[in-house]
Amino acid sequence: MVGERRYQRLLVIGLSAILMLSLVPVVGTHLLGVAERPLSGSDHLGALCLIALHELLSPAHHLLHLLVAVGFAWALFEITQKTLRTRRVLNGLPVRGLASHEVEFAERSGLSVGDVCVVAGLPMPAFTAGWWRPRVFVAEALLGGERALLPDEAVAVLAHEATHVRRRDPIRFLLLRMLARALFWIPALRAIADDIADEAEIMADDAASQVTGPFTVASALVKLGAWKSPGASMAVVGFLRPDLLERRVRRLVGEDFQPRGRLTGGSVVVASMVLAVSMLSGIVDVHDLPNAPEHPGSHQHCEHDGMFAAGHLFCRWRVAGPVLPAGAADCPHAHGS
Repeated sequence: MVGERRYQRLLVIGLSAILMLSLVPVVGTHLLGVAERPLSGSDHLGALCLIALHELLSPAHHLLHLLVAVGFAWALFEITQKTLRTRRVLNGLPVRGLASHEVEFAERSGLSVGDVCVVAGLPMPAFTAGWWRPRVFVAEALLGGERALLPDEAVAVLAHEATHVRRRDPIRFLLLRMLARALFWIPALRAIADDIADEAEIMADDAASQVTGPFTVASALVKLGAWKSPGASMAVVGFLRPDLLERRVRRLVGEDFQPRGRLTGGSVVVASMVLAVSMLSGIVDVHDLPNAPEHPGSHQHCEHDGMFAAGHLFCRWRVAGPVLPAGAADCPHAHGS
């Protein structure tokens, strides 16, 4: 249990770090104006030639802008599609309120009567839907009839969904997946978003266990294991996740089940490389080329015909002098030197 909580915290920290590192070069310098071009007027930082670095990373910086724009447009289109589809499906469901003998289930689970909608013929056990005022939709068959759960098991299902209602998980999950889609060039972000959604189910199970006991929650999961789960095209949070069923049941019955995340070594390496290029490309926005208005016009530096920028990336190597010299001072490649 302690290991799971630590894992949940690490997921949140990892998500925050990726979001910050991936968007700082665009959001920080352009939208918020926090960059004051502190390197303007200087051509070097130590041995590093800033102009050569500028020329090398300029395509990456422009590509980053394009990726951010395309990603957020794609995410906005997808979130609109999911929202409209979910609204259309929910409006077409044959819902009713809780019957008098079912009200106790909601009260024991921590839900108000108005938060629960009973749906006749629902092929999935239960799900939570709604952004600002989430509601629980539960299959009528769970509460009465041949396939009905035991009273405590029905309460366990509702108590699980009550956690999603309190945390407003439908909109949280939608925003998480929107960010993962928007920053699609960082595959690790999608894996972290999915892992956070998994941990939310675990937390909901733990909350339900406080109401009915873990074995009752596990029993409900086993009985409902063959039911359908909501499709990915719906902006809802379902009670049942086939890919998570084994982990949930095993930990509820007391087995020591260590969480296995979706992050792979390859995705971490790719994310690190992409974020490194993204952050380095921010230098393009805090340094001006010699022909820029803010740059000293008294010298022409690093304009060597037929020489690739990488050839003078470290043009001050082994040259003594200040770390941040003015202009082209003491550069062996400067014109007139």
